[in-house]
Amino acid sequence: MRERRRIMLIVPMLHQGGFERICAMTAKLLNQEHEVYLVIFSSEDMLYDVSGVNLIDLQLGTVPGKLGKLCNIIKRIGRVRGLKKELHIQVSYSFGTTANLVNVLSKYKDTVWAGIRGYGALEEHLELITKKADRVVSCTRIMERDIAERCVVKSSATLYNPCEVDRLRELAKEPIPEKIKAFIDKPGKLIVSMGREDDIKGFWHLIKSVALVKKKLPDVKLMIIGDGEYKEYKQLALELGIAEDVLFAGVHKNPFAILDKADVYALTSDTEGFPNALIEAMAVGLPCVSVNCKTGPAEILHQNYEECSDASKAYYADYGILMPALKGNKDVVPDSITCEEEQFADGLYHLLSDAVLYEKYAKKAVQRANEFSMDEYRRNIEKLIQEDCKRS
Repeated sequence: MRERRRIMLIVPMLHQGGFERICAMTAKLLNQEHEVYLVIFSSEDMLYDVSGVNLIDLQLGTVPGKLGKLCNIIKRIGRVRGLKKELHIQVSYSFGTTANLVNVLSKYKDTVWAGIRGYGALEEHLELITKKADRVVSCTRIMERDIAERCVVKSSATLYNPCEVDRLRELAKEPIPEKIKAFIDKPGKLIVSMGREDDIKGFWHLIKSVALVKKKLPDVKLMIIGDGEYKEYKQLALELGIAEDVLFAGVHKNPFAILDKADVYALTSDTEGFPNALIEAMAVGLPCVSVNCKTGPAEILHQNYEECSDASKAYYADYGILMPALKGNKDVVPDSITCEEEQFADGLYHLLSDAVLYEKYAKKAVQRANEFSMDEYRRNIEKLIQEDCKRS
């Protein structure tokens, strides 16, 4: 029987967000066989379910001003170090830059893991975090390699984000809101994407690409699921003449029932860490068209991702279509169309108009999603825990 370890997971909040969700999932998964303590800086607007896990709210959320922020960090470090000592923590694993900083600076006798889950995190405090962490945990192999090239790293590993494949497929069977259903029931194929209103998601590229597709397939619709007002994007859709066929659906606790009714998933991000939404869409059988951005899409959509290293080329990869990375700053001028947006539109059109290709990638999507299951994630993280606990 595996020895129960005392593990601390640290994350700023449990509101919406990719790494927050992965932290919550990891906590519940590890709690089945270990003593897990989940430390958050603030419980405000908690979204993710961590029932059954020892939850510790430091009640030290964000504060204004540079001096206030510095004092807050010092308080967090002191509190977390005290908890590590009191609870005899063996492994502490943090998610997000601020949590990583607190984790490495509060080291007591624990083995410190710093989770790097996006390229934005590679700019702030990276050298300090990697130098002090006992292990740097990346969410893609490309990211792990890039960090090793830039920084001093004691030890590193890649843990691909897990996907609750079976649970998502059950959730996909649930009913959807009437407003969403009315849009889905309109004639035509539905392209869907998920993400908050953030320039990094590149939704203006997607809207322009869909406008191009509609010239060949007039009934095509687009739905974007995620938090935000999207005023600029709504105006762009209006000026492109496709506003009636673009729905900004907002946040949904169960987006998987909506995904299940769509036809294609599209990803147009400038960068990603590991795009959870891409795997989740594949889990419910959606074929995907994604830009070949850093990082994640190539590793998800092709078995040997290094064969897709040229981000300026299109690849009809093993498990989905990879299109050239989209270039340029935010541009919501409707007449301004880049060649990369035209190429992305071609990928969408080809998938929607070729029944054989569509069926192939729909089947491959399900197959690939199964390889990112919770069981696989459990095996990989348990292996790292046992290695580091033996070594400490």
